[in-house]
Amino acid sequence: MNKKGKFLKNNKGETLVETLVALLIGTFALMMLPMAISAAAKVDRDVEKASIYAVKEDGETPSGNEVTATITSIN
Repeated sequence: MNKKGKFLKNNKGETLVETLVALLIGTFALMMLPMAISAAAKVDRDVEKASIYAVKEDGETPSGNEVTATITSIN
């Protein structure tokens, strides 16, 4: 058997189709990553705006609601 025939019968390694599918999956993952980061940042902003626990730099709550605490002692 010549060298060419021996090479073609070697089934080790990946085929071209497998390599292209792997590249396609990797490309989709890299394309979705910035969208996921952007969506997470938007959700974080929305939650911070709605939270009564978040306080702006000027000391006011973002929603305009005042947070007060009353401490009473029972003796």
